[in-house]
Formats: sequence, C-alpha cells, structure tokens
Amino acid sequence: MKKIFISVFLLALVVAGYSQTDQQAQNKGDKQEFKTVFGNGKHCAKIPLGYFLEFNAAYTMLGSHNVFLPGISGGIILNHHWTIGISGSLLGNPHGLYYDSIYYDTVGKPMKGAYLHGGYGGLLLEYTLLPNSVVHVSFPLVIGMGYMVFMSQNHYEHNNTNWTEDQHNYNVADNYCFIIEPGVRAEFNLVKMFRMGITLSYRYSPNFNLAGVSKYELNQFNAKLSLRFGKF
Repeated sequence: MKKIFISVFLLALVVAGYSQTDQQAQNKGDKQEFKTVFGNGKHCAKIPLGYFLEFNAAYTMLGSHNVFLPGISGGIILNHHWTIGISGSLLGNPHGLYYDSIYYDTVGKPMKGAYLHGGYGGLLLEYTLLPNSVVHVSFPLVIGMGYMVFMSQNHYEHNNTNWTEDQHNYNVADNYCFIIEPGVRAEFNLVKMFRMGITLSYRYSPNFNLAGVSKYELNQFNAKLSLRFGKF
C-alpha cells in the first residue's frame, strides 16, 4: 500500500502542475472554457449547479486480508468546485473475510472462525481544483458510520438426540463505528458528462471495537478507480 500511496501522490503532483499550466493558458482566452479529452474538446461551463452519480471500486487491506470495496456516490456540485453528497462502500469479497478463533459455539469447545461482512458510508464533501482543465485534482472527504459483523455459516443445533446443522448465517458479533476518510483524486474530463478518477484515501475509525480483531483493523489506505456521470 505504501508504493500505491507514493505513486498516486506523485500522480497528483503531476496533475496539479499540468492543471495549473492549463488554467493559465485558459485565462489568456475564454475563462469559462471547459475542456475534455474526447468529443468536441471543449464546451462552456455555464452550469452554476450540477449533479453527478459515481460508481467506484477500491482496493484496501484489513489486517492481512486483501479487500475489494465496490461503492456508489451521488450529490450536487456548486459553482463547479464544491460538492456535497453521500457515499457508501461494501466489503465486496464474495464469501466475506475469514478470521480464525472468533467465538465459542459451545462451552468447552475450541474457538471457531467466522466471516467478516459490512460496509460504511456517509456525507461526502469535496473540493475540485481547476475543474475546467482536462486533468485536475479533487479533495474528497467522507464522514459517516460503518457497520461490521462477524457471521458464522455453520451453526449446529441439538434436535432430540442428534446434532443437526443449520446452514443459515447468524451473527457472532457486530459493531457500529464512526469513520472519516480524507483523500486526493486525480480526475480526467473524458467527455462532457463523464469523468474518470483515481483516488488515494485513508480510512480512520477511532472507536472500532469488534471482538477477535485489532481496534486498528479499519485504519487503512485505499486506492480507488471511479467513473462519474453528470453535469459538472
């Protein structure tokens, strides 16, 4: 993750420099010029109030587990620079994240493992630097709540004189926690109503407390690819 952080940070610096040069060039001509990679190449940015819908996919780690985080965001854009909306992400691993030695199903028995499921989301605040440039930098901030739950897929119940297996999942332990996630994104205006972004963020949860795992389990870097549609 450190290599990913350094790579995205350097990319952000390059993008910021390119955006500044591009913006200076724009200021010599039409200040409302809005450039894109494809299409006609430019259009006038006359929309004081815009909106967007974003689909994203992130990579992170929880402990030693590699984690896929699919997510969705949406909101409004004020004067092209300021964004307010909502954002949410889920632990996207198909069968959850397996942790050993989480709970006892019967007194005197060895501890059993369980699967971690959950997600988080909340308020999205964002500032976009030089949005008229083909390539620019944004600074997103998510403030919200997370819910993580350990679930067992094999619960044994005693029926008369035999043990029978109930295949339904059931909660072993769960936790609601506060989450804040600041980040930096390099964003590309591909066409008039479509942007692609590469984001590096850091997820921090000061009150995460789930039996069987470290209280720092959620405090991790995230690398994210986002596809954003709307009027910018």
